[in-house]
Amino acid sequence: MGADILAVIRAFRSGHRRRPTADSGKALSARAARRPTSLTDAILDPAALAGLVEELETDRFFDRLHDLLDSALHIDNLVAIVFRSLGSPLILHQKSPQEPNFFRMMYTQGAYLLDPFFLASKDERRSGIHRLKHLAPDRFIESEFYRNYYAKVSMIDEIGLLSPFDDELTIHLSLGRRLGSARFGAREFRAFSHIAPILVALLRRQARAAIQSWRNPAAPNSQAEAGGKVIDIAQDWLKDFHATARETEIAALILQGHSNISIGQALRISGETVKVHRKHLYAKLSISSQTELFLLFIDRIRRLSLALRRP
Repeated sequence: MGADILAVIRAFRSGHRRRPTADSGKALSARAARRPTSLTDAILDPAALAGLVEELETDRFFDRLHDLLDSALHIDNLVAIVFRSLGSPLILHQKSPQEPNFFRMMYTQGAYLLDPFFLASKDERRSGIHRLKHLAPDRFIESEFYRNYYAKVSMIDEIGLLSPFDDELTIHLSLGRRLGSARFGAREFRAFSHIAPILVALLRRQARAAIQSWRNPAAPNSQAEAGGKVIDIAQDWLKDFHATARETEIAALILQGHSNISIGQALRISGETVKVHRKHLYAKLSISSQTELFLLFIDRIRRLSLALRRP
């Protein structure tokens, strides 16, 4: 185990030691005998942590991490991804209890470009712990991306860790809860945030080999494979329909889940002006709904990806 991981663990363990008093012996013994019940206690428990570290750089690491987190904080999904500034993401771990696997069918095929966590990985938010509801635009749950991905995988809440691996790559660990589970509470969010430095150190070590073999593929030659911003892909796509620059900006924001009011605030125009541009855009595309706009966007990404794979 590397010195970086050891240093973090020692710091956390020493920070959680309390100086015993004359009256505290029995209480300390009782606490030691109990199984850890909080996420912080579970991840700092020597036996649990040792079991996780033992699986570092093996195929069993993420299963052990899932069990460790689930034992203290009920989670239904655990996904680990590496986002990059140019290129489709590297999937380190993902298991779905559902068939079909919408993550593989839709998310990795281009829909990740609309993921609020992917968008956050491209700016100053790329380091930290975030709730989905804090990253998402005001009408995200009404967006076609939400309806066609989050709703289909029955996801009701998500906490995500984002940590830069280097200037280009960002590690993302997602903890999800599905229908039938309660949403994450503030106490759980604080606990997960508290143990994030340990998780980051472990994830960096676990991901290192996979990243080394993945990060230098042949140079991408399409917007989809390059993982460009939504606005860049929209510009390349909508120019064929003679969409204006303003209509293209609005299309990108609609796809990300912004309302007319939110779009107006972002572009410093009125909501009514947004409606006019939106109407003109839909007319040029011969569509009448956000659903059709989303399907055209996904189809564009798939076509670009297929073109890239052709010899």
